[in-house]
Amino acid sequence: MSETLREALRAWYEEEGRRFVWRETQDPYQIWIAETFLQQTQIAQVEQRLLTFLARYPTLKALVEAEESEVLRLWQGLGYYQRVHNLLRAAQALWHQGGWASIAKSADPLKALLTLPGIGPYTARAILSFAGWGAYLPVDGNVARILSRLWGDPTPLSQRHYYQKKADALPESWRQPWVAFALMDLARLVCLPRRPRCKICPLHAECQAFHSGKPTQFPAPRLTKTKPIQQWIFLIYATSEAVWLERRPAKGLWGGLWCLPSERPAQPLPSPPVFRHAFSHFQLWGYIKSLPAPLPSTNPVAWSELERYALPAPIRRLLQRLAFSPSSFTAELFRP
Repeated sequence: MSETLREALRAWYEEEGRRFVWRETQDPYQIWIAETFLQQTQIAQVEQRLLTFLARYPTLKALVEAEESEVLRLWQGLGYYQRVHNLLRAAQALWHQGGWASIAKSADPLKALLTLPGIGPYTARAILSFAGWGAYLPVDGNVARILSRLWGDPTPLSQRHYYQKKADALPESWRQPWVAFALMDLARLVCLPRRPRCKICPLHAECQAFHSGKPTQFPAPRLTKTKPIQQWIFLIYATSEAVWLERRPAKGLWGGLWCLPSERPAQPLPSPPVFRHAFSHFQLWGYIKSLPAPLPSTNPVAWSELERYALPAPIRRLLQRLAFSPSSFTAELFRP
């Protein structure tokens, strides 16, 4: 990774790189919020949502004082709701420690950040680098793919710590914020997983994967596994005015969100589900069962008030499809 290569990358980034509000700031709070939004989520899905969130909670103090239910409502539809709970827990911990100044003054800022809920090796390095508090190249899956190809290293992407350790040992000139931004953009626009556009890549002159003639073999392909299916039965009691919902536990699937009560069938259900929803590690198949009376754990929520509640995306879609009838609910009402 020569200086000539670095200058080629800089020239490409100045011409082709994308500009985002969160790349133009050194505020560690805004950087932290942006990186949390972007975990396992595409930029196109979160850009406007992120700006809305930062307008509502522009400072650490504002987030510390926020109602969890309101934060969850702003987050709904983005998935991985544990991020919200970790965000709020980390904000409280950071505030009681003295805020961001306590991180900047600590003997080991990286170690200090890694003690906070939800902040891992990548996010910690991103905050420190982009805030100008240290020379780091944070390695996410996209950056790891480029490093694998540059070095001709087939180590799979699951070994992220391996690539991060090698990145930490790079010369300081390669551990600058713009380098990270450039590599992230290059990974999304040029160094694609399946069809890399090697001929227009500014790094191809020194890319070992390109010179091998088989760039997609780096990193080693991950074996795909069929996601297991979980069947859930969602229990509905409703009137023409309201539907009865319960709030899910803070930990676990859809933590802290309002939802229809649910149960798991004792035996696999042979009929097709009312809806399907994909998670990272499994597929959820949802079924409907009407109730003659509300469960004690539920509360009535007026149909007109649903927008004010943080609901899981598939449950919100399901309720939006609901055409209330005075007769009892049946699964047929919800079939695609």
